[in-house]
Amino acid sequence: MVIKCPLCGSEEVVFWKKGNFDYEKAEAEDFKITDSDYGLFPSLMRCENCELRFAAKMPSPTQLVRLYSEVVDPEYEGEKEGRGENFYRILTYMEKLKKPGTLLDVGSATGILMELAEKRGWKTKGVEASKWACEVASSRGLEVYNGDFLDYPESEKFNAITMVDILEHLAAPGKAIEKAGRLLKPGGLLVIVTPDIGSITARLMGRKWWHLRPPHINFFTRRTLKWAAENYGFKILKVRNYIWNFSLHYLVTRFGIGRRYFKFGLLKKIKLKLILFDSMEGYLEKLH
Repeated sequence: MVIKCPLCGSEEVVFWKKGNFDYEKAEAEDFKITDSDYGLFPSLMRCENCELRFAAKMPSPTQLVRLYSEVVDPEYEGEKEGRGENFYRILTYMEKLKKPGTLLDVGSATGILMELAEKRGWKTKGVEASKWACEVASSRGLEVYNGDFLDYPESEKFNAITMVDILEHLAAPGKAIEKAGRLLKPGGLLVIVTPDIGSITARLMGRKWWHLRPPHINFFTRRTLKWAAENYGFKILKVRNYIWNFSLHYLVTRFGIGRRYFKFGLLKKIKLKLILFDSMEGYLEKLH
């Protein structure tokens, strides 16, 4: 069987890294936003054309929809304040480029970004696969479509679309970017946050890089993002490093020893700002 790159469609792909995770054995627990199975990942291919790294054996679209629809992740809500800081920074930069208008948040989870955007004058809608997350968002009065982004209706055009930590989860990232283009008005803004597998951090950490985990099935470099923008009708306005805001409690409990010994709440009050230089935040303008 010929393997093609899921971003550019090229058949010029080579084996890149041997993994240790089989999607046939995957469960919804493996696909939580807050999963911490670092170093557990599928074997990866490398596209010689656009530099995308992607799972040699992709899970089927049906399997992905089922797994994500079953995800329940209350720990995500536990870090609402820190995640809000992450999103606040994105919204602030977006508004330097475009005035608030209509916004579609793809992979909206429980609606933290949407809720912040609404307070700043944006009119939001979301797309989310997890039934649990959609219920939480709906309880806050937010409008979220429960399902696959590729199935989202194309009857409305938006001023901006956010895809924060989403592309690395998708079996067809090219189709997702192409669809985002169809949903945007000319001059609309597409915001992409995704791990940078070409970063110095990723190269130094190797197999222990924290973005190498079961839910991540493809990885961009800055060159990959540039290729996607140029070939799907966008112009890159800005690419910068993503900044993480989390509590010390969340960070130490990402690892086994932390989960065993740091369960008390005091660490939740200690807030940290991290620049790991391994996730990129891209702002793309639709050309036509």
